[in-house]
Amino acid sequence: MRRYLRLLALFARTELQFALEYRVNLLLEIGQMLIVVVTSVGAVLILYAYTQAMNGWTLEQMIVLLGVYYIVQGVEELVLQPSFERFMEHVREGTLDFILLKPISSQFMVSFRHFQTVQTLQVLVGVAITVYGVARLAAVVTPATALAFAVTLVCGFVLIYALLLVLSTFAFWFVRVDNLLAIFWAFIDAGRFPIDIYPGWLRVTMSTVVPVGIAVTVPAKAIVGLVDAPTLAAVVAATVIAWVVSRAFWKIGVRSYTGASA
Repeated sequence: MRRYLRLLALFARTELQFALEYRVNLLLEIGQMLIVVVTSVGAVLILYAYTQAMNGWTLEQMIVLLGVYYIVQGVEELVLQPSFERFMEHVREGTLDFILLKPISSQFMVSFRHFQTVQTLQVLVGVAITVYGVARLAAVVTPATALAFAVTLVCGFVLIYALLLVLSTFAFWFVRVDNLLAIFWAFIDAGRFPIDIYPGWLRVTMSTVVPVGIAVTVPAKAIVGLVDAPTLAAVVAATVIAWVVSRAFWKIGVRSYTGASA
């Protein structure tokens, strides 16, 4: 484990050095990100200036949900998106051999090798928004709900990772799977609002096929005690199954890879 943590630190440090080579571009990306976040928070505040609740969601809960959304999206854009995109390029170009031959888990390498360093700020902003929302909900937060929040948030990360791993693994058989990932990015954007406000078919899709609803909405519900023990157990069980299936599918894909010399 310590070896992998050292590698993660090395990868992050290397990518930060690359990002600092173009400092003006880095500043522009930071400015764009802050504008998007401020606009989203402002839209929520304006909406709740005219209502006390939206489909049962109070302002405080919406703030927590928005914070969780930016944490999830930030982590996904920080490491998963750039890493899996580069992985698919390696498969198309036949250069994945250089990763498979390294004395380390190939799944770890393709999942966490590349970073978009600027997205660290989005994660930190998401944490700040979440902390602010939780502080406003302090009267209803208990150790049990805080634990449920942490568990469901971790499960959300694992579910999204498992889905991205499966979608990316299709690159072993298909020339391009970018369109599948584009659909996933669209669903991620929809996660900035509670899945309760969407039509039934979309709500089911965002809770099963594309689990952004679990990753964002469920933690925001858990912090105020709206997730019972059976639901929490179901989320944990689904996460374990998703991890096992995605891991097995990855191994099948690696065995199907013929390499650059084939």
